[in-house]
Amino acid sequence: MTWLTTTGTAGGSFAPTEAAAYFFDRLTAMSVGLNSGFRRIDTNAARLAVPRVLADAVANWTAEGTEITPTDPNADTVTATPRKLAALVYASNELVSDSNPDAQNVLSTNLARSVALKLDKAFYEGSGTAPEIRGLRNQSGIQTVSMGTNGAALTNLDPFADALGMLAEKNADGTAIVMHPRNWRTLTKIKEVTGSNKPVLIDSAGAPTEGPRRSIYGIPVHLTSQLATDETQGSATTANSMYVYQGDQVCAVMRQDANIQVDTSVAFSSDRTAVRVTLRADLVLPNPDAVVRILGVLP
Repeated sequence: MTWLTTTGTAGGSFAPTEAAAYFFDRLTAMSVGLNSGFRRIDTNAARLAVPRVLADAVANWTAEGTEITPTDPNADTVTATPRKLAALVYASNELVSDSNPDAQNVLSTNLARSVALKLDKAFYEGSGTAPEIRGLRNQSGIQTVSMGTNGAALTNLDPFADALGMLAEKNADGTAIVMHPRNWRTLTKIKEVTGSNKPVLIDSAGAPTEGPRRSIYGIPVHLTSQLATDETQGSATTANSMYVYQGDQVCAVMRQDANIQVDTSVAFSSDRTAVRVTLRADLVLPNPDAVVRILGVLP
């Protein structure tokens, strides 16, 4: 096992204390799933039942003075079981003593990035086999758009038009598009007409202090490297998936915010401090129709 020291390659770059106060804010900012509009539900329970309506009550035109025919909406629940995501770092006590708040800031960012990336991986592609949570790809009932029997590269925006149309047909609104960075790179190379240098898409400028804004048909585009690029689609083995969804219909259930614990005694004999971060979370989908997976996207 390796650890951080004042003389190693980290050279005073990290420190474990005083990170908890702002760790979760940073994790949230780094997580594409949480940033894309997932509905956050906090709970203190080991399991949480999230109600969902399967069919609306029926409305009927009714003559004056006649009885209104009662109907009951069809409803049930989906159960969230938050599971633990954790990271552990050791740092020499010399480093802890010699560091300053800026160094602590870097360690917090490093740990937040690690946890956020793993959380996003699970949000989108988690298997559902304990202890891993079930991600969108493996949720039953979501809608799909296929790029073909053996997959295909993106050459136009039609898959997104199809996905948004399918959501609308189910009375859902597309509020987020999530893709691998390689997909956006491909899209930005598509020209309006053959032989033209004018791209169909560009990164629009935000405020001077903001980064570029990406969108398709006015829907924000979020990029994450955590989407696998080795999915099988027919004879293709280098495919990936993209997701179009209504963010508030995807629920991130948080049993425990990111918690940082510092222990100076666990590695007493080597004069080290252990820094541990844990959180407990799950993802549930009350309305699977509010998610479309575009699958079989080739580079």
